Amino acid sequence: MAQLIKLNDYISRYETNIYQYPSRYVKLKSDHWNKMKKRFEQGWVEKPIENGKRIEEEEQKGIKKFFKKKSKEEAEESIENPLSKDDFPSSTEELKQYYLDGLIPFQLKWATTTLMEKSFLDPSYKQNSDLKYFLQRFPDTFLLMFEPVVQMKNAEVEIDHLLIGPSGIEIISLLSHPNGESIHPTSENSWNIEKEGGQSKVLSPMHSLRRTETFVKSVLNKYQLDFPYRKVVLSKNMRFVSGQVPYRTDWIGKDQYTSWFHEKRAVKSPLKYDQLKVAEALLKHCRTIAVKRPEWDMEDSFTEG
Repeated sequence: MAQLIKLNDYISRYETNIYQYPSRYVKLKSDHWNKMKKRFEQGWVEKPIENGKRIEEEEQKGIKKFFKKKSKEEAEESIENPLSKDDFPSSTEELKQYYLDGLIPFQLKWATTTLMEKSFLDPSYKQNSDLKYFLQRFPDTFLLMFEPVVQMKNAEVEIDHLLIGPSGIEIISLLSHPNGESIHPTSENSWNIEKEGGQSKVLSPMHSLRRTETFVKSVLNKYQLDFPYRKVVLSKNMRFVSGQVPYRTDWIGKDQYTSWFHEKRAVKSPLKYDQLKVAEALLKHCRTIAVKRPEWDMEDSFTEG
């Protein structure tokens, strides 16, 4: 799962220590998965009917006990999954998806709290399909800034998503349209989406991408960081059928998506120091709104470090 280092203008663990939390996340994720897989293999499956009744109680107690907060030290780093009889995993593949779904609230927790402060999460992010796509489909070594709000000159602006990989940044604008089939980049200001029964006009995503590029370039220049970036218009279900692709830009439509996606999934490089340095610099110029966590909320947090 990509690591959510910044969500809109919420406070994030990563902005307090970008060199500590990415590796901690990878270790926590691996440890919890190994424990869950071991417990699953030891009997977290629904047993067959015996004497007219299903013997499920002990298995469900076991998985609930695993997710229960056991100590103050584990409280801030626990990964919890909601458990119900209907979605109880019965295969390794179901277990993987169950585990990935359980990591979403854990990621959101780290993206909205520190030990001492917290931001108030918009509930819509819990069901945001674009956010879930980035978090669940990309490797741990990609750092995600989702809808970050940044300082540009005298204004605070929400920019495009930033996916910071070991070897470069991708500035991503997602383009989707109900029943859309093809994309016609017809002008600087607007593009046409062709669908069954006609066309509809949308604002060109290049405006926002260029604004985000300006922000990224200014931060890299300020800290004298030499790190490549590209602008990406990403549409998983529509084809690009015309238009001149601008410099340092990729238009990834239906025909290019599989290749682009597998290229990202195939990245085996570990987190890089330059990558973390770039992420740190970008985070410094994001807006953060947070309040102090009340004492009762901090009680279980002091031992995390």
